[in-house]
Amino acid sequence: VIGKWTHGRCQCECLVVIEEIFARPNPKCALNPGPTYRNLVLQTDMSQSRPQRLRDPVHGLIVFLESDPLDQLAWRLIDAPEFQRLRRIKQLGVSEFVYSSATHTRFAHSIGVFHTARSLVKIIRREIGNAFDPERAEVAVIAALLHDLGHGPFSHTFEGVQESRGANKRHEKWTAEIIRNSDGGIRPLLEAHWEDGEFCEAVATLVEAEDPEDIYHAIVSSSFDADRLDYLRRDRLMTGTGAGAIDFDWLMEHVRVREIRIEPDEEDDGLRVPTFCLDRKALPAAEQFLLSRYTLHEQVYFHKTTRCVEHMIGRLLRQVATQANRRANVEQQTGLRVDHPLLRFLRPDGQTLENYLALDDVVVMAAMESMLDANDPIISSLATRLRERSLYKTLDLTAFGHDVGLQKRAARRIDRDFKDKIGNEAIMKDEGATISIYTQIGGDDDKMHKKLHILDGKGIPREITDMSAFIRALATKSEFTRYYFENESDRESARSPKGKLS
Repeated sequence: VIGKWTHGRCQCECLVVIEEIFARPNPKCALNPGPTYRNLVLQTDMSQSRPQRLRDPVHGLIVFLESDPLDQLAWRLIDAPEFQRLRRIKQLGVSEFVYSSATHTRFAHSIGVFHTARSLVKIIRREIGNAFDPERAEVAVIAALLHDLGHGPFSHTFEGVQESRGANKRHEKWTAEIIRNSDGGIRPLLEAHWEDGEFCEAVATLVEAEDPEDIYHAIVSSSFDADRLDYLRRDRLMTGTGAGAIDFDWLMEHVRVREIRIEPDEEDDGLRVPTFCLDRKALPAAEQFLLSRYTLHEQVYFHKTTRCVEHMIGRLLRQVATQANRRANVEQQTGLRVDHPLLRFLRPDGQTLENYLALDDVVVMAAMESMLDANDPIISSLATRLRERSLYKTLDLTAFGHDVGLQKRAARRIDRDFKDKIGNEAIMKDEGATISIYTQIGGDDDKMHKKLHILDGKGIPREITDMSAFIRALATKSEFTRYYFENESDRESARSPKGKLS
């Protein structure tokens, strides 16, 4: 850290390294203090200090001011090992199997969320004036920065594997545990930020909170939170889909803070909390915002090939977990050394934070190379297929029209004809996933703070479906069912002789 100092007996300025408290020789200094002179008086003018800067493809320059304690805390948190781990976890998991440039990481995304959170704080300050709480704002900004610390390798795919094994600890809980970990690099930095040391617990509590208490919660989790405002733009850019442009500046210019009822259809005296709403002038941009979200889910997140790879990796990891639980000939069966981080975590007693933090995309991908020589045929076969991109063949029932009755009949027939193969490595079934332009995808439709509100002509917040016929017409959820076949012959057998489902 470089600052300006003056000597006690002359008015010249000497640059010094503050931590070491020594002055560099200055030829204009009559005292020529040399490196050990200590009679120094700090000038508080930090205007000449240089901020840290990161160049981001979405936000441009992201600046961390040296004079801002919160910015400097964020900079130190980014250097913590737990945050650096996010460099090795891709934001979109296996989407690069479809979109070759989709290799961006949760590291870059998290910094983008932090940057967006600062912008939302400025809006809150503008909107609520003297009611603004700077301490709660600081908690929200740092919670936004750290919100993805708890993701495992391949993110939601790994989370699904854990759920299938009965371990229902979601990434938000892992994040809170990482933040609270007294042996980690995050907690000491947070505790030092406030004199009472309570900053750490405040951040962890906000990260894992499900229901909003104030407007600052909306920065971390709402229909217009910092996470969503970053990943929609970043994923669209990095995949190159061009799907649904977002008029970000116009949206941000028209963000307002208003109270809404938490429970739908409640009386006027029900529980109300402030959240982000949009001015009526931003309605067209809000429609485009939701359309962009929908097209990304349809074209990227739920792409048939992406989902196929996720199912293949999930099946592979479940089989590795099965062998880890048996504890017999584990090295031969999996191709992994007995103390490999993946085996350590997948054992029944291995669900520790230390073991979890040892896992990332790089560790698992490298493990797949060793799995090529596994004695377990399921492990070796799936590892080989993933390495060579020899993927299962997809049968998507929605490709045959939107007749729900026809799709259900086809699913029943396939389930009957292939009941001995579905659920193992031969045929994988992907069902129950829903997609909608508006409702919380895969989430709870009754969470009102997750719904987008527009101010009507009287300034009253209304759900966008009440304000937009376009969104109302497209708000119906649609479900899809897909089958992934190891053998092309099985997929063809699942079709009718004329190539149509019967």
